[in-house]
Amino acid sequence: MKVKVAAIQARPESVEVDDMWGGGDVAHACRLLETAAQAGAQCACFPELYPRVGEDELRRAAQRLGIHVVAGLIDGTRERWYNTGTIIGPDGEIIGRQRKNFPTQGEIDGGVIPGRGSQVFETAIGRMGIVICSDFAFFTDGVRALVDGGVDIIFNPSWWFALGAAYPGTVIGRHMEYGRPVIGVDIAACALLFRKDGQVVQRFPRAGGYTTVCVPPAIGDLAGLAQWFRTKPGGINTNEGFIQTLGEDEGIVYADVDIDAVRRFPGYFYRTAERARPGAATLRGDA
Repeated sequence: MKVKVAAIQARPESVEVDDMWGGGDVAHACRLLETAAQAGAQCACFPELYPRVGEDELRRAAQRLGIHVVAGLIDGTRERWYNTGTIIGPDGEIIGRQRKNFPTQGEIDGGVIPGRGSQVFETAIGRMGIVICSDFAFFTDGVRALVDGGVDIIFNPSWWFALGAAYPGTVIGRHMEYGRPVIGVDIAACALLFRKDGQVVQRFPRAGGYTTVCVPPAIGDLAGLAQWFRTKPGGINTNEGFIQTLGEDEGIVYADVDIDAVRRFPGYFYRTAERARPGAATLRGDA
């Protein structure tokens, strides 16, 4: 089974965070979904906290377009809420919600409640897992749990408010470590304004971008992997035919994921497809 995935690097139309809370980006998100669906995407992923609200509108759009959607939505009230990656099916129904387990201090100060645990979601196009932003970049618990649960595709919706150019390295590193497709979706470079004590402030300068998608080659053993390294497009020492990365502007990356091939993939360095634990497999450097 092959699945076409769209990583949507959206740029907020909202000027202030309060505008996003008020639904200022919902219509734009639906337009981007339309673009992805017209390009043949069966699943589309937005960045973290994008469009933030608008679940009903996204559900209707998913049903109308017949597409799976991973959306950055809040779950709760303005005072106390979870930062979630919400999976919507092509019938418009909610398949599941993954909460962010390690919110930043700024999020906690803004009312975010930490989630607990990570879940693999069964869908008609494969087993999906979501690890939100810092849960993916600075902690391994979530990714490990998903791989142990047999995940086919890992989505990493993110909002890097600084050091956006470092984002691809994070996505590529996790992909190389675990060998699963990683759809890393950052917000396009922006600088939203905040209101504090009646004053409009810019907490950080413009940052973001560099959405990165990594899909393993469709091979079934290490001999096939060695041959792929030697013959892949662009040559053995390039990322061509392996990694796709955007710049800072709004855009969409499309990737074809062969779910059956993902389940056969042996990993980049280990003898078996099992996740490598200390002493569980022998590291090979002779490919």
